[in-house]
Amino acid sequence: MTRIDSTSEDFLRKQQEIYKSAYITIALLAINITIFILSNTILPVLFSRGALYTEAILRAGESYRIFTAAFLHADLNHLFNNMIMLLLVGAIIENYIGHGLYLILYLLAGIIGNLLSVAYEINNQITRVSVGASGAIMGLVGFLVVWIVINRKQLVQDRSMLIRLLFLLIFVIDACFFQEGANTEAHLGGFLTGFVIGVLNIVLFNNRKDMEGIA
Repeated sequence: MTRIDSTSEDFLRKQQEIYKSAYITIALLAINITIFILSNTILPVLFSRGALYTEAILRAGESYRIFTAAFLHADLNHLFNNMIMLLLVGAIIENYIGHGLYLILYLLAGIIGNLLSVAYEINNQITRVSVGASGAIMGLVGFLVVWIVINRKQLVQDRSMLIRLLFLLIFVIDACFFQEGANTEAHLGGFLTGFVIGVLNIVLFNNRKDMEGIA
């Protein structure tokens, strides 16, 4: 039997409290899973009509794809990786900035990421079909990176927290930028969106509190 010290107990307690009130994160998780099931069973049209396809956006005016593509996934592995990342990062960010701003951050990162992808395709005259929530999730990572930079002195002093963050960031960055078929432009656009919102929230509006669940 292993004894859990008071610091570990406090960390676990904070984690439980955060996930109990992560309403938007849980809702996004449920929506993504539901759409995946529907698009792979009785409503395959959700995928064909909702994926990010620049040709359809330009020729048929289907600009809604910039939004809907962020809720579709190519396969079970793609869905699983994105939902794990959403759970790991999303609930913590939601607790830090509140439900409303968190939802705005998530959706805006997904949309801007997909817009950058479309712009890249037009500029380079290429055609591809893209889906996935990772652009939106990279927005959460971008926000988290700002917090890490601002609190770097605290992180150096807390080795266990630094290790947790390093493993988290390595996992997320690898999944979003280095896996085969990754839409790097959408991920970069999402990341930059989250980074800018992080600067505005943490630096400009001086939201310098501890990030519960990490700190």
